[in-house]
Amino acid sequence: MKFNFPLIFFFIPVISWGQIITDRPDQTESSATLPRNILQVESGYSHQDEEVFNTLFRYGISSSIELRLNTNLLFLDGYNGLSLDSPEFGDLELGAKIQILNLEEKHTTIAFLTHLSIPTASKYYSNNGYGTLNRLLVAHDLSKNFSIGYNVGYNKIYREKGVFIYTLSIAKSINKLGFYVEVFGEQEDNRIQSNFDSGITYLIKNNLQFDLSFGEGLNNSLSYFSIGLSWNNNLF
Repeated sequence: MKFNFPLIFFFIPVISWGQIITDRPDQTESSATLPRNILQVESGYSHQDEEVFNTLFRYGISSSIELRLNTNLLFLDGYNGLSLDSPEFGDLELGAKIQILNLEEKHTTIAFLTHLSIPTASKYYSNNGYGTLNRLLVAHDLSKNFSIGYNVGYNKIYREKGVFIYTLSIAKSINKLGFYVEVFGEQEDNRIQSNFDSGITYLIKNNLQFDLSFGEGLNNSLSYFSIGLSWNNNLF
């Protein structure tokens, strides 16, 4: 079973505002990595065609490398007329983010993100094959509280056609509030899907952040709503 949009949707970041730089709620992955020994947990609920509860675990092992574990709890009503036990976890995604360039004088950072999708789920909740999810992440801080970020990437699930992805996000922060607007999409064969989303974040306290977002398809019927919380802590 192929979940094209969730594979893209659950790599979702805020670019550079507030005291927590997260990988939700937008689609553009941040080019920032977590500091060493910082554990960050980012969880959210989304409603598209189906409901999904996502949790991303991130852990910084150096100043430029973080390890990642992504999980999706899927609520499926059925599949091709079959009634399914629900909810169940989808395939696990193990990965790393590596910052490869930090040009402080030009306020630009570049990173590479890769995940291995492992077919750990049951038949109707799985892609039923290994896959790789890869992105190049770029961000520019245009001012202290205004930034732009963009990603290009390629996802490939075993026995499925590869998918090129793109994102472009503009973000603005005002004290504890953050706002963003974004376009994102994918190309498979000659089919190009383009979408728009927008959202807010609110820094509840130094290590806890709330987010709210929605998205709509520009040339398709995509429509989703998402709400989430992100938390971090120094383990040592």
